[in-house]
Amino acid sequence: MTDKLKSADMMPGSFGLPLIGQTIGILAQQELFYWQQYQQYGKIFKISLPEAIGFGKCACLIGPEANQLVLKDGADKLSSRLGNRSLEPILSKDMVLLQDGAEHRASRKLILPIFHHQAIASYFDTMQAVVTETVADWGKQGTINLEKEMRKLTLSIAVRTFLGSAKTEEIDRVSQWYVTLVNSLNGMVKWDTPLTFYGRGQAARRQIAEYIRQIIKDRIDLGDLERSKDVIGFLMSIVDEDGNKFTETQIINQAIGFLFAAHETTSSLMSWLMFELGNRPEWRQKLREEQQQVAGNELLKLQHLRQLPQLSNVLKEGERLYPPVHALSRAVVENIEYAGYNIPAGWYIVIFPSMTHRMPEIYKEPDSFDPDRFAPAREEDKKYPYSLIGFGGGAHSCIGVEFANMEMKIILSTLLQNYDWTVTPTIAEISPVRKPFSMQKKLIATFVKIPSQEGCP
Repeated sequence: MTDKLKSADMMPGSFGLPLIGQTIGILAQQELFYWQQYQQYGKIFKISLPEAIGFGKCACLIGPEANQLVLKDGADKLSSRLGNRSLEPILSKDMVLLQDGAEHRASRKLILPIFHHQAIASYFDTMQAVVTETVADWGKQGTINLEKEMRKLTLSIAVRTFLGSAKTEEIDRVSQWYVTLVNSLNGMVKWDTPLTFYGRGQAARRQIAEYIRQIIKDRIDLGDLERSKDVIGFLMSIVDEDGNKFTETQIINQAIGFLFAAHETTSSLMSWLMFELGNRPEWRQKLREEQQQVAGNELLKLQHLRQLPQLSNVLKEGERLYPPVHALSRAVVENIEYAGYNIPAGWYIVIFPSMTHRMPEIYKEPDSFDPDRFAPAREEDKKYPYSLIGFGGGAHSCIGVEFANMEMKIILSTLLQNYDWTVTPTIAEISPVRKPFSMQKKLIATFVKIPSQEGCP
C-alpha cells in the first residue's frame, strides 16, 4: 500500500530558497502568506522553514478531514511537543501542551480538576470584579485602542485568577514581565543575555517564577490551601488516586503556561468580537434583550451562563471567523498517509482553523458574521466533524475552553449592560484584510454610557 503512495515532496507548493525556505514571505506577510498558498495550490501544499526556528519541511493540510487526522485518527503518529517547540522559551516541557502520549495523558488527568465546572465556578466572582473595575471608566476615556485594552483586561483576569494577585501594583508588575516574555518569541537569536529579546524574555520568566515561588511559600507558611480559590491553590492541593502531586517547579511551569494560554486565546478574539458587534447595532440589541429576559438589570450571575444561547452563538461565530490560533502544528514521528501522500517522519504537518472555518462547503457565506448559523435549525458546524476547531480538538483540545467562554461572556454582558459602542475602521474599510485575521489595522472603540444604566457599576 505504501508503495502506491506519492512522496510528500510531490505535493503542490514550494520549499522556497535554500537554507531559509519560506521564512522571508512568512515574516513579511504572516497569515496572509498561507492564504495566498491556499488560493494558489488548494487544500494540500508544501512549504519549508529553517530547522533553526522550529520547522523543516511542512505539509499544510486544510479541511475537516485533515483536522480529524491530526487531532484524532493519526494523533499517535504526531508530536505536539516537537511541533510547538518554538514556544519552549515560554512553556516548559512540564506544560501539558508540550507533552505527548502517556506523559500528556497523565498530566492532563492531574490538571483536569482545575478546569472542572466546579472549579470554574469558583473563578466567576474574581473575573466579574476585575471586568467591572477595569471597564468602569471606558465611557469617560473617549476612544480606546481596543486590542491594547483587551490585552490589559484579559491579562489582569489571568493574573488575578491564576496567581491570586489582588494588588494593582503586583498585577501591573507581573503583566510587564509577561509582556516582555511573550515579545521574546520575536527574537531570532537565542542567547540568554540582556542584549537580545530572548535574554530579556528569559530574565522576565525568572522574575515571574520567583514571584510564584514566593506565593507558594507564603501559602505553605499560612497553611491556607483549602480556602484558595485560584489556580495556584488548586495546583498545590491536587493529589491523584496514586498520590501524585506537582512539584514546586511543575507548579511554576504550569502557572506560567496557563497565563500564556488564557491570555492569548481571548484577547484577540474579544477585540474582533467587539469590532463585529460595534458595527452591528442590531446584534447588540438582540443580546441586550436576551440578557434582560434572563438577568434583568442585574450583573450576570453564574447560573445565567447557560441561559444565553444567542450570546453563546456569538462567541462561536467569533471563534469561527477569528480563531484564537490560526494554525496548529505537529511533528511527524511515524510515517502517516493523507490524500494519497506518504508524509514521512521528520516532516511537520500544519492545519489551519482559520481556513477551515471559511470554507463555503461547510459554512454558508463564510465571510459573513452570522451567529444564527449555529442555532438548532442550522448548526452548520455539525455538518462534518472537526469543522470548528478554534480551541483545538481531540486529546489536545484546549483544557480551558470553558474558562475562556465564561470570561468572554462576563466581559460582553458587562459592556452590553453599561455601554453602547462603535468601532473604527468599519466593516467596509477592513474587509480587504479580514480573511487573514491578523490585526492589520488598529481597532479604535468609542464607548458611550447607556443613560438607563447610570446606576450600574
